Amino acid sequence: MFEVEIKNLKVFANIGITAEERKKKQLLKVTLNFSYSVQKNKNLEKMSNLKSYSEITQSLKKFINESKYNTLEKLIMSSSQMVEKKFKIKKIKIKIDKTIVAKRYGSETVSVSN
Repeated sequence: MFEVEIKNLKVFANIGITAEERKKKQLLKVTLNFSYSVQKNKNLEKMSNLKSYSEITQSLKKFINESKYNTLEKLIMSSSQMVEKKFKIKKIKIKIDKTIVAKRYGSETVSVSN
């Protein structure tokens, strides 16, 4: 079993409860964790037997960038479902940090994860 972490992927997205908040894309930092197995008899040097971190990262970034959700919770659930379906990965955890909003409250970040 392999454990993979793609940490603090910078993505801009229209997200927020208010229309004003959604008007301008905001910087999000996304961390994706997942695990997967490769059959023992498969060659670990052959990319076709592995998960492509590059493809997963690009797809996740594109999905989030094009999304228009009000909440981080909905964005996380939809993103998880997309990665699970497209890349056949079952154990997915996504954490999103929204630093801009947190600064208004004197905090470093607001994070939501599944």
